[in-house]
Amino acid sequence: METGSSRHTKFPFNPKLGIDNPALCLGEDPGTDPEPAPRVCVLRKDANGTFGFYLRMEIERDGHVIRQVVPGGPAHLAGLKDGDQVLQVNGEYVHEEAHIRVAQKVKASGSRLSLTVLDEESYEKMCAEKISPISILTNYIPESCPRPKLCLVRNEGKGFGFTATATGGVRGTFLLTVEDGGAAQKAGVPQGARLLEVNGESIVSLTMSQLNKKLQQSGSRAVLLVLESSAWAMYESCGIKPSIAFADTSSLPYQPQKLYLVRCHQGYGFLLRQERCVGGQGQFLRELDPGLPAEVAGMREGDCLLGVNGQSVEGLEHEDIVSLILESGNQVTLLVISNEGDRFYREIGTSPLLFYEDKSHNKVSEVY
Repeated sequence: METGSSRHTKFPFNPKLGIDNPALCLGEDPGTDPEPAPRVCVLRKDANGTFGFYLRMEIERDGHVIRQVVPGGPAHLAGLKDGDQVLQVNGEYVHEEAHIRVAQKVKASGSRLSLTVLDEESYEKMCAEKISPISILTNYIPESCPRPKLCLVRNEGKGFGFTATATGGVRGTFLLTVEDGGAAQKAGVPQGARLLEVNGESIVSLTMSQLNKKLQQSGSRAVLLVLESSAWAMYESCGIKPSIAFADTSSLPYQPQKLYLVRCHQGYGFLLRQERCVGGQGQFLRELDPGLPAEVAGMREGDCLLGVNGQSVEGLEHEDIVSLILESGNQVTLLVISNEGDRFYREIGTSPLLFYEDKSHNKVSEVY
């Protein structure tokens, strides 16, 4: 078998087998086709801060699709191909999640990104045979496993309502004893939960005294990322670090809201304004006209704009966001969050888009 211009590999002839090059016979078995095999591709951003691919959600195809892989870029070098179907982002199964949420998970990955993908042909065959994508994965967190939980605990004069205990003398490993009827229990903190983060910062390297100091500095409220202690072994066995990207935020008072607006002859009835806020600039909705589409759809004064027609606007210039709305014609879908909710997520250094649940199938594209 020739493997190069000057290198050859010779296989000895075996008269019992009747072949002299077994490498040429591997694909000739007329038996059953091999099972679809997902690939894990690990990418690191290039000097321009990009991964070198587009992530699309397409009307004619479920899930999230890799497109326009830049030749020679990080995605290409990692083995990503045009048409690959994304099944996992950093170990988390995302095939059925909202596209805008998956896009945010990619953006929140930092300089390193792990994608589990399946080639287009195998994916189409799997769909034709009505095989679930999750069934071909060997390393994933099952739906039944508790997710990390993001909890807003308010100290109303009686403390946060929990006690942290270091387990086994290991730095950064704390279990929580939750007081019955206390602030932590009201915020949804499970009894015996493992503490992962406080106010958006990992506690993995903290001592008990350092943790107590951080909680004291939290003032009247603390944002805790916790995980039920029974679930820790499952994440560990899968080699997956439980992080805020997996978090259940259902107990939080701040949730993104989807608004569907149809323009009337007076317009939509709101003003989009770029304003300074925690951590930089934001796009805020102001001067709502009573009775016009924006107010009727449920928009509130000061809401922060997160997305337009299924596309995230984070990082876009104000003029580009205005163009997206204008190009939408006489109707537009906006994703917003309250002013207080925007401030909450900014203070803990994450985006509400990480947790947004939506099953609509808009054709959108994000570049990385």
